[in-house]
Amino acid sequence: MQKDAAYCFVCYLFKDRGKFPGGDAFVEEGFRNWNMKGRFRKHVGAINSAHSEAKEKYDMFRRPSTSIRESVASNTAEFKVKYLARLTWSLKCIRYLLRQGLAFRGHDEGKNSHNQGNFRELLAWLAGNFEEVNKVVLGNAPGNCQMIDHKIQKQLIASCAHETTKLVIEELGDECFAILADESSDAYQQEQLALCLRFVNKNGEPVERFLGLVHVEDTTSLILKEAIQSLLIRYQLPLSKIRGQGYDGASNMKGHANGLKKLIMDESPSAYYVHCSTRQLQLTIVAVAKENTDCDWFFGQFS
Repeated sequence: MQKDAAYCFVCYLFKDRGKFPGGDAFVEEGFRNWNMKGRFRKHVGAINSAHSEAKEKYDMFRRPSTSIRESVASNTAEFKVKYLARLTWSLKCIRYLLRQGLAFRGHDEGKNSHNQGNFRELLAWLAGNFEEVNKVVLGNAPGNCQMIDHKIQKQLIASCAHETTKLVIEELGDECFAILADESSDAYQQEQLALCLRFVNKNGEPVERFLGLVHVEDTTSLILKEAIQSLLIRYQLPLSKIRGQGYDGASNMKGHANGLKKLIMDESPSAYYVHCSTRQLQLTIVAVAKENTDCDWFFGQFS
């Protein structure tokens, strides 16, 4: 160590020569260029720099209780309590929006937006009216754990759907059921199949429960049958338990030779087909409306 030279104390004690390619004046030879103040900031560097690593080792040497492991262990209980509360309030907002069928996201969710969407606005309203909510969400939550990102929303929605479906399967038990299915295109013009279960619950009441959506490449009867089968298998519901089918009157659904009805009955002969009553009513209304000139004109203008 030379006189009239500056050294970095923590780097000198805990230096790792491999971290300073070509040497470092603050560690090896001493710093003498006092007019080059920018070298101080360059030596300190980013959070993963050699100086930062040496500083962490120095702090751990002086106060072992300040190590990352000890800090995490001491804060784990409090962090878990706040995390659980934050997750609970986010789930409450999500459940409310799902039950009301409301959109989650807004057009502008930036900090300066006057309307950040239903989810964030609802959470902000709760935080503004209840201190127990305010102390764990939004500005009082860690920047990387606020539970408000749209990806987190989708994960929580998927979890809600999974738990809801589990209750439906438990309600069904080992009983037989009927299936109600229909295909349609989503907003991106991708074909999808919606599947519902109809069964008698433990109170002797007929109920209908939505099971899920499956995206399909085509609406041919074979592809629809495979989509239904894959969804039922996911929840351990065999085709042999099907006792009824309810579809519209399209040929790919009720065809006697290769329709979906026939393919399902090949697996479960007791799965009798019934033309969807709502679809029949729709066809009847359309047929009647076409004979009425005023109705025909109205729906023509409406479309």
